[in-house]
Amino acid sequence: MAEAASEIPHRQQPCANCPWRRDSPAGEFTSQRYEQLRSTVGRPGAEAGLDAPIFACHKTVPGRDRACAGWLAVAGSTHLGVRLAVAMGRLPATSLAQGPDWPELFSSFDEMAERNR
Repeated sequence: MAEAASEIPHRQQPCANCPWRRDSPAGEFTSQRYEQLRSTVGRPGAEAGLDAPIFACHKTVPGRDRACAGWLAVAGSTHLGVRLAVAMGRLPATSLAQGPDWPELFSSFDEMAERNR
């Protein structure tokens, strides 16, 4: 019998200085880092591939990454690896939407990155 795959580690809600939050301070990452993170998002018809990296929470320990809650809610549905994880039960579908009492988030990677440059 095959062993069930484990759940993908992820944050339950955005942290206080999550770059996806509209009320967080700008400048969490350098412009170069935002360009590297661009590969974590896609758009309908041009989704980030199965081998695309995740946008990990900047507060996680290296090697023990947890997906960023803001990224999952805003851009997770445009990442094929995330969609497959949801389909396989490795990530709850609720992680792809803002939770109750969440702060307002940017609506796209481009909007978030531009504000934070």
